[in-house]
Amino acid sequence: EDELRQTRADRDLQRERAVTAEQQARAAEAERERDAEQVRDLRDRLATAQATAGLVLPDLADLSGDLGNGVRGVRLPEAGLTVARQPDGAMMLHHQGRKIRLGDGEHATAYGRVLAAALLALASPQP
Repeated sequence: EDELRQTRADRDLQRERAVTAEQQARAAEAERERDAEQVRDLRDRLATAQATAGLVLPDLADLSGDLGNGVRGVRLPEAGLTVARQPDGAMMLHHQGRKIRLGDGEHATAYGRVLAAALLALASPQP
């Protein structure tokens, strides 16, 4: 009889564990769905903001052949500029053979955004 009780207790414990695992899996899936929805919402907001501002972000190109392995960026041939992100995270402006590094990899994103804001301010109609 003790053996039967132990078997039932083991079976109940296994059931509880299975139910808990299923609940955790459902919660994780729900969280992934919420995250995916949030990403879609942010992308929609970005597209709306870009359209409102008349700004379209260019796709990043693989510049490995010209600027080194793993380098991605944007060519602006009309301005003679290339803006690239180095494998270490740093951003570089390339103009007529000169390179201007926008800080180290840790701070480059912030510096790049500040530079982009400054250029956008200069390119916007002034009152």
